[in-house]
Amino acid sequence: MSYPVRMVSSVRFWGALGLCLAVTTLGLAGCSESFAGCSCKRAGAGGAGGVGGSAGTAGAGAPLGITLAKGQEVLFIGGFMSELYEELSVNLEDEINAALQDSARALNVHIDLPLDKSIDIPIGDTIANALRRVDLPIAHGGFVSFYTQMRYFDTQRIRYQNLSDVSASFDTAESVDHNAAAILAFLRSTDKQIIIVSHSKGGLDTLDALLDAPGLWGDPVIAWVALQAPFHGSPVADSTFSTANDFLLDAVGGNGQSVEDLKTSTRALYMDAHKGRIAALTARIPTISAYSTYQASGTVTGFASTFASSIFNAGLVSQITQIVLKNYRDTPRDLARVVTASTSAAISLIRQRVTSALGEAVASIGLMDLTNVYMTAVLNLPNDGLVPSESTKLEGAAHRELALGDHASPVMDVDPLKNFWSEAERNGVTIGLIREVQMRAAGETE
Repeated sequence: MSYPVRMVSSVRFWGALGLCLAVTTLGLAGCSESFAGCSCKRAGAGGAGGVGGSAGTAGAGAPLGITLAKGQEVLFIGGFMSELYEELSVNLEDEINAALQDSARALNVHIDLPLDKSIDIPIGDTIANALRRVDLPIAHGGFVSFYTQMRYFDTQRIRYQNLSDVSASFDTAESVDHNAAAILAFLRSTDKQIIIVSHSKGGLDTLDALLDAPGLWGDPVIAWVALQAPFHGSPVADSTFSTANDFLLDAVGGNGQSVEDLKTSTRALYMDAHKGRIAALTARIPTISAYSTYQASGTVTGFASTFASSIFNAGLVSQITQIVLKNYRDTPRDLARVVTASTSAAISLIRQRVTSALGEAVASIGLMDLTNVYMTAVLNLPNDGLVPSESTKLEGAAHRELALGDHASPVMDVDPLKNFWSEAERNGVTIGLIREVQMRAAGETE
């Protein structure tokens, strides 16, 4: 006799998986940094209240600290989609495991029996309890902008704030106009003198805020470091469609205008319309605009081919040959067994090789290699993978070239992908640039 069987649905699993995919896709299509709505608030956010000056503890070659005068602090302002990157780093692993658990439990079976009787078989619960936790290869703080700097500032008791932590209005998936208003609200409410350190689109948000409020120039804002800001736009944004931007950004609570604001046509009009005020701003506030460049060593196709070649090389051929010869010596009259046994052993060997080689291979892939190749080879523009170096020029600001690196290098660790800079190098660059604008603000020569 057959009985009707029902399986519990798993809508939450697909919803969570869809969110994870959306987060990943949007993050890789964008730029950088931090999450105001994240459940994991950063230790020390808001600053430690002391002053820097002693040797650091961030590892070999760690930079010296900086000295902030009483009443001064650093304000970190993240770039486009940075909050989703942090969500990816901090919460995605828990969300994936919760979704897998829910999906497994949905496999519980309910059987209707005759005479209005029924039975539940909790096979889904058994499977869920037996599932091993999925651990993503992302270290704590990975893909979180300014994480290493904030951790280092904590050890050195250097005062700072991260705008994403202290402003409910600031949203890295929002438009320049929206975020400029959030920045202005913070600056008008603070009783500190501020050195701004912005990254990527955070530089556009900052510029718009400052241009709207000349009364804030010099007090409270005393200096500004703009890391990799696409002041003149990014060709990567040019390749997107407005309707798609609206749909994708709306799905994560953002605004498609944030991508439109990054297009070269939009920025050309903006920079031309505000040329005079930009010059006045940088004449009043010491400003450094910093950039990095690199050239990807290959494409995804090239990586795949190289990776496959590292597995299926002469050494593997020799090992498989020896396996076949051994099996043939054992049963020279049973060729079918020779093939079956040799194939099984060869597959096991290949799997071992893939596992050992994969980590090293992935570490050779840059987060922005594809867009870097596009801008370098097709458009002939030196770039960091998202922003051409020429786009970071700001009238009246000092233009500084950083060490070889991609768009993520100055603000985040992207392990297991390729990191161009170490933690100590990232901290050292930030400290060095802050020192320089401090000297400029004090009227000292370099």
